[in-house]
Amino acid sequence: MKRIAVLPAMLAAAVFAEPLTWDKLVESAKNDPRYEAAQKRSEATSGERHTKLWDKLELRYQLDGFSFAKHDFELRMSPKTFGESSADKERADAVRNYEKARFGVERSLLLFDRYERGVRYVMRKKINEINKQLLQVNADRVEVLHMKSGSASFSAEDLMSTLEKGATIKADLLSDSTALRDAELKMKIWVPDFEGVDLDSSFLPTMDELAQNLSNGVEVNENFPLVAMARGKRDSEVAQAKQDVSKGRDYISHIGIGYSLQIESLLEKYKDLDASDIYGTGAYADYKDEFQSKTGCTSALNCSATASILVPDKDNRKTADKFFVNLAFRLPFFDSGKDSDLKLQVAKLDAESDYLADVRDINQKVARLTEEVLALIGQWKVQKEFVEQVGASGFMEQFARNAGSDPLLLLRAKESALESDMKAVKLEYDIFARYLELLNYAGILARENSANHLREALK
Repeated sequence: MKRIAVLPAMLAAAVFAEPLTWDKLVESAKNDPRYEAAQKRSEATSGERHTKLWDKLELRYQLDGFSFAKHDFELRMSPKTFGESSADKERADAVRNYEKARFGVERSLLLFDRYERGVRYVMRKKINEINKQLLQVNADRVEVLHMKSGSASFSAEDLMSTLEKGATIKADLLSDSTALRDAELKMKIWVPDFEGVDLDSSFLPTMDELAQNLSNGVEVNENFPLVAMARGKRDSEVAQAKQDVSKGRDYISHIGIGYSLQIESLLEKYKDLDASDIYGTGAYADYKDEFQSKTGCTSALNCSATASILVPDKDNRKTADKFFVNLAFRLPFFDSGKDSDLKLQVAKLDAESDYLADVRDINQKVARLTEEVLALIGQWKVQKEFVEQVGASGFMEQFARNAGSDPLLLLRAKESALESDMKAVKLEYDIFARYLELLNYAGILARENSANHLREALK
């Protein structure tokens, strides 16, 4: 029964599945587990940090003697060291900024994967179309060569070379289909439910738009997530060093307030008793037998001996005297704070040096990518101009008159135009590959609520 129920659902999903578009591909980044994990990590550190009023709070208990008559209770607090609160706040702010920048970097990487895969699919599809046209031109050349097989101008070497070229083009077509299928499978991991791929090349910026956007270069600033991440790392390391230094400023070790409890029913003490304490109106008449056994006195007459006897005790302290205060101070007179100050200075210099090195590395990579993109666009323009020149009707007519309408020469001109077009498409892919890297470094892909990062970039 379950199989019967599942089959209509699968059929319905297949019927209503829509083609994959750029919007769906870009939007799928928000459903990626890495995106959700980075977002949760950023949200966890984005809240306000609770102020810590003390370093340690403990309840202490002391038993004075195994008679269980005396008990000391103490609430002891270890205060925070001098400067620790400000260092904790700096560290919390640095971690918050670092995780926010890290979330942007993670989002940028996820979108980079999707844009890169989509661009590869579009470019490979263009290459596949050109290869199909090249295969047709090559087939026409084979046919012409077969027709010339009996003439004096026939060249068996040209025929063999053409056949080999046809086999190479067929292999390229097979590679194209494999690459397109693999790209679809990869994109199905991100967007499971789609039927066909509708990634239009019009979604991509033109070469003129890229050249115009990059003509003035790209200035690296603190809005770049990678730069913000490096800055957060620097600030966190400096704050950590300040925390370490502040721990050496624990001039007040602890402050405690306690209460000393005595249970009178369990209190006993040794007391030297004489005859007046035992006989007559003495307060310790109950201990007469023990007194007599220790002193040998049977009455108060002529008895000057004393005996140490364990008798009940009373807690006759005032209520105020039952409380006590415990203070402990560290004497810093023989300590040297120079080592701590030196460590803090070294930590600041190391953190600043690492930060500047990261920024310099980002600057160099952005400058190199910008230069490479502009250089490749120049090469692309040369190839496209040649394709347009070959495709112009006046040029083709002039070429045909000069060639005497030789079909092989006409086919070679068409093939040359297609090969230039192929070079231009491959240059486009190289350009977009570097352009995406540039957007990744610049943090453009980290922007939220952007429908097309490629066209909105660097504006």
